[in-house]
Amino acid sequence: MATIPHKHSETPTAPTPLWAVLVLTFLGSMGTGAVTNGFSFIASEGLGYGRKMNLLLALILGATYIVGALLAARLVAKLTLRKTSLTPKALLAIALLIIALACQLPILAQHFAPDQTERALWMFIIIFSPATGIFWPIVETYLSGGRSGKRLRSAIGRFNIVWSSALVLSFWAMAPLLGHNPFLIISLLGILQLLMCIVLVWFPSHPPTHLPEHHEPHPDIYIPLLTMFRVMLIASYIVLSALAPLLPIIEDKLGINVHWKTPLASAWLTSRVFLFIFFERWHGWHGKWWTPWTGMGLMLLGFSACMGSPMVSNFGLATLMAGLIIMGIGIAITYYGALYYAMAVGNAKTDDQANHQTNDQVKAAGKHEAVIGLGYTLGPLCGLAGLGISDGDPDSFRIWVILLVSASVVVSTLLGWALIRRDRSKLIHTSSF
Repeated sequence: MATIPHKHSETPTAPTPLWAVLVLTFLGSMGTGAVTNGFSFIASEGLGYGRKMNLLLALILGATYIVGALLAARLVAKLTLRKTSLTPKALLAIALLIIALACQLPILAQHFAPDQTERALWMFIIIFSPATGIFWPIVETYLSGGRSGKRLRSAIGRFNIVWSSALVLSFWAMAPLLGHNPFLIISLLGILQLLMCIVLVWFPSHPPTHLPEHHEPHPDIYIPLLTMFRVMLIASYIVLSALAPLLPIIEDKLGINVHWKTPLASAWLTSRVFLFIFFERWHGWHGKWWTPWTGMGLMLLGFSACMGSPMVSNFGLATLMAGLIIMGIGIAITYYGALYYAMAVGNAKTDDQANHQTNDQVKAAGKHEAVIGLGYTLGPLCGLAGLGISDGDPDSFRIWVILLVSASVVVSTLLGWALIRRDRSKLIHTSSF
């Protein structure tokens, strides 16, 4: 892409060292795992939050993440066009420092103004979520910049395994502190952000130029599969974000000890890592329609088992564990499918069109993260709607949440089919001339 000149230096073409990107990703995902996926455990243990408050906190987290992800492209564009000395690398460092400071708010309030601890946690979430929404699209741009073809696909494969493994580790690392002082977990994450700033030493000031890529011919079926998987990706985050705020309450109902809550909850994260590795090695699923349907079915089956586990006498814990593992596999299929077909189909651009540098890269990554944020927002809304309809009855609430989340996934599927039919109609209409 035609590189926009910078006041001090030109955009590099050599890729950022992969090890540096992966180390930054690992450390950053530790924080994402503990907060984005584990905030409900912290809020439940630290503030005694139940279903309603955890769902509201999840709603705010998702909504503010969308804002941050969409804001990332605007910030980078302004920095580039105005030729300021504030580079994307500097923006990453600023985001990390802001997160590091925000991480200290709950524990400082706990010690110096206990009556303000709850407010401090909400302030932390409101700062943390959009800051990470800015951070991750830029990191993804450093990952892809200067890489193409098999080199890019290999880097993205390692990227997925690294961030997903870090989430598992974060859930196990939280366990010893969860019952002792859950806000200390957040404070330690702040120190982690400072270590991440050191890793930025190996990053260039601007993400390297994204190399034009000539994609190999792909089967026609890949295009509708890409459309379906992109829509199903939203559905997967609806399922995940509906369950995450409720998981500590479910585990309380099952009598699980506080020190085992997050390790047991990591079952779905672990099964996702194994599916990532399996799909990377085995390619028999390529071009097959059974993959999105299997992913959707496993997501809903696992989610329903998790939600209904307290209603299964004597087998509640086994039902919960089985549900988490099954749901994790379904979510992994959906995520990996969306990623694979996006890389296989690519963007139908000429080399000149592909020569738009950092702005377009961050914009694309920002949209991807915003889609994730949309799912993170719709999930808690399903939970809050179920809470209102059930009038607080626990069993009725569980059934309503299962129905509402399932309906959201079905609607997503129908939307995917509608988009596929529209694209096919356009193709037939165009070919008739």
